[in-house]
Amino acid sequence: MTTEDKTCTPSFDYCADELIKSKGFTESDLKNALKNSDVEEKEDLSKTLFHCKNPGDVGHPKVCQDGCKGGEEEGSHSC
Repeated sequence: MTTEDKTCTPSFDYCADELIKSKGFTESDLKNALKNSDVEEKEDLSKTLFHCKNPGDVGHPKVCQDGCKGGEEEGSHSC
């Protein structure tokens, strides 16, 4: 899969499972985004919120202790 196959709306936040299920990202992509961040790579992705920096690029992961909460609307999710 190439970067063009990945899609997210810049400046929106997404739960990891949403990025994997409907945005073209893989678990490996998200684990790579954890590198060089303050979130450990072994962190449970289901509890991780990612910020979309560019249409095919996420970063700035944030751990949601009670799990990431998605919504009906595009992006802008929270813990």
